[in-house]
Amino acid sequence: MIRDWLEGLRSRGISLALEATKEALNSLNNPQLCAPAIHVAGSNGKGTACAIISTAMILSGKKTGTFTSPHIARVEERIRIDGIPIAPAELDTALRMIRGIDKGLTFFETTWIAACILFEQHNVDMMVVEVGLGGRLDATRTCKASACLVTSISLEHTDILGDSIRKIALEKAAIASECPVLVMKEIEEGKEDVETRYNVQWVDIEVDDYRQEAAILAEKVLRAGGFEAAANKVPEAAEVIRWPARMQRVKDGGREFLLDSAHNPSGMERFIDTLAPIIKERGWSLLFGSSPQAKLNQFLQPILRLMEMNPPIDVVCTEARNGRYPALAAESFGFGRAISDVEDALASINGDFIVSCGSLYLQGEILSALGMDTDHDLSLL
Repeated sequence: MIRDWLEGLRSRGISLALEATKEALNSLNNPQLCAPAIHVAGSNGKGTACAIISTAMILSGKKTGTFTSPHIARVEERIRIDGIPIAPAELDTALRMIRGIDKGLTFFETTWIAACILFEQHNVDMMVVEVGLGGRLDATRTCKASACLVTSISLEHTDILGDSIRKIALEKAAIASECPVLVMKEIEEGKEDVETRYNVQWVDIEVDDYRQEAAILAEKVLRAGGFEAAANKVPEAAEVIRWPARMQRVKDGGREFLLDSAHNPSGMERFIDTLAPIIKERGWSLLFGSSPQAKLNQFLQPILRLMEMNPPIDVVCTEARNGRYPALAAESFGFGRAISDVEDALASINGDFIVSCGSLYLQGEILSALGMDTDHDLSLL
């Protein structure tokens, strides 16, 4: 089965090099060059920015291919045509093409190459491409970028990207090495180093809401790339997009869920700042799970602080089964009830307003358990 082959590629881990991807794409006659791209990197917010950029492009009449990662509920979400996840049969066909030329490709490289094949087959006008990790050596750097965007920068993957904001910023900004313009959220450390290398437009963000921030950056990069019609559609796009597991509210029977994918300390801090006023006047319960964290205590502090200020009705910790890495044990967090199975946790938790956070993969399993993983549920529009 071709999907078994794809899943087996996860054992090859992460590749920070471009040669294998370039060789594979070249043997396929370089489908990544079928359309210009907007290329997006960053520590937090890059997926939301991609969703808004793509939706604005679609609303302006451009046939748009979108590549994002990781997926929430199923792998087809990584590749969208006009906001809709690619059909499983189409993905399977692309994967068979790649398997025939595979010389050691990783899971991520393979899904990116599949996206390029499918974007070419669908004759897209534009590609919106999210970096997987870092930027300089990410497989997506093989796209033909008309404009690049770097969203917020924080200390993450320091063993791979560097141990300072300056180093990480330079790794991410490198997506603009062959691009005429780079739009980047203002940074303090390393600003001059970026300016000496790239044609950069800095954006000073003064809003606290993550979606508003993503919309501001989306509009800036669209205008920088000359996509004025799409830039004018950004306010509408930010209102109408369905972006699963990013402050997403869904209802199931008499219960309401708020699902968010904050997965690192800076993202969790921002999520809690946004969540605090929402739960201030109502009862809430917490469903929590996490992938391994380099700084677990720092990651947990915002949610512990919130629970102390506004105690939840119930707290259940659980374990997503389908993540890139095995989830942390439900008992390891030191708070709440530990129920390792996600469906059992959903059935057990008390309350009618349930906040779930800590892991993108957990949110995907919740959506699947609730039957909310159809193309309609996972589409941008």
